[in-house]
Amino acid sequence: MPGRPSGSRRSRSGTAVQVRRAARWPPANPPGAHFLTDHKLVARLVRASGVGSGDLVLDLGAGYGALTGPLARTGAQVIAIELDPSLLARLRRRFDDVPAVVVVESDLSVVPLPRRPFHVVANPPFALTTLLCRRLMGDRAVRLAGADLVLEWGAAKWLSRPGRDDREVRSWLARYDVTLVRRIPASSFSPAPSSDAAHVSIRPRLASYSISGSPML
Repeated sequence: MPGRPSGSRRSRSGTAVQVRRAARWPPANPPGAHFLTDHKLVARLVRASGVGSGDLVLDLGAGYGALTGPLARTGAQVIAIELDPSLLARLRRRFDDVPAVVVVESDLSVVPLPRRPFHVVANPPFALTTLLCRRLMGDRAVRLAGADLVLEWGAAKWLSRPGRDDREVRSWLARYDVTLVRRIPASSFSPAPSSDAAHVSIRPRLASYSISGSPML
């Protein structure tokens, strides 16, 4: 299972995140930032998310804001979460005068999730895939209205087509439709990862949420 190595993996800032090893899956991709540079791909991701005015969207591991800006232009309220100090400073300078964007300094593995229904459109660190999926889909109290994630190719295949013994993932799929939308070449990132990535769509099976009148966090 990707993102479950023994010991620690690190977020963009190098903060250690403890995750368990699954014997049937090799270690996750080496930690590090792989920033999307394909503007057409970014536009497709935002369009596929379907977010718009009145929606709350989390950009988890916002980096330079490649997704944050286009998401804000949809009219959605965007929370850009980043831990790296230099990237955080850039985000704050870039979006200081954009009311639709709130920049939050936090690690995506521990940041409190909204109490109201929310969307996630993000290109998170590949090494945190399992941890992030557990947070979004494994907790029934989390009100995930939809997610469009850029994940490492092997992780995307595992998540959309788990094996018979992957009980945890199958429990997620009982509540969410997970679709591998398209393959994303490594050349779409800087620096390029060691393997291709994929756009993965996550949508709740049973609920469609109203987001009016609830606090953001």
